[in-house]
Amino acid sequence: MNLSKSLYTRAIQCPKSLWLKKYKPEVLSPPDEQAKARFETGNEVGDLACELFPDGREVPYTTNFDEMLSTTKQWLEEGVKSIYEATFFAEDILVLVDILHVNEDGSISLYEVKSSTEVKEIYLHDVSIQYYVLKSLGFAIKDAFIIHLNKEYVRGDELELEKLFCVVDVSEEVLALQSEIPSKLKTYQTYLQDKKMNQIFR
Repeated sequence: MNLSKSLYTRAIQCPKSLWLKKYKPEVLSPPDEQAKARFETGNEVGDLACELFPDGREVPYTTNFDEMLSTTKQWLEEGVKSIYEATFFAEDILVLVDILHVNEDGSISLYEVKSSTEVKEIYLHDVSIQYYVLKSLGFAIKDAFIIHLNKEYVRGDELELEKLFCVVDVSEEVLALQSEIPSKLKTYQTYLQDKKMNQIFR
């Protein structure tokens, strides 16, 4: 694997950071306690968002991505309607889809879950690389969404998931980004193939 969706979005923000993450991760600042707390919050939000699709199954995480790919393929063949952490690989890019939902007509809907209270531009790139990989694998993708927290929601006695989250259709924005991806990937692959990376640090 040369790229993942996290490395892709990292490169969008800073190509130097992409190279460092791959070859010299020790020079990057380790996550502080605040970052770790955000990560834990993100996991909790992700788990809650999955409850919007109660008919689903979660692909167990393992560093053996072949197992995750195999499980995803098997569940799709079995007709599982919603898969959490659905895993796909194409063109040297690995992506994990937070929530993949199979519609009645067999088309796919993609859902990316964020613990923020708005849609940030970088999130669109996150979804766009997922769309790109699945499209290259031949999937018919109907639409793509970002699920984020509703800042207006005030919890009562019971947690109301439909009010806790905002589900935003970003299909149009994601489609608009598709034409940029091949050239970006070519650039990033060039970076990663140069293990000395002299030019980028000049």
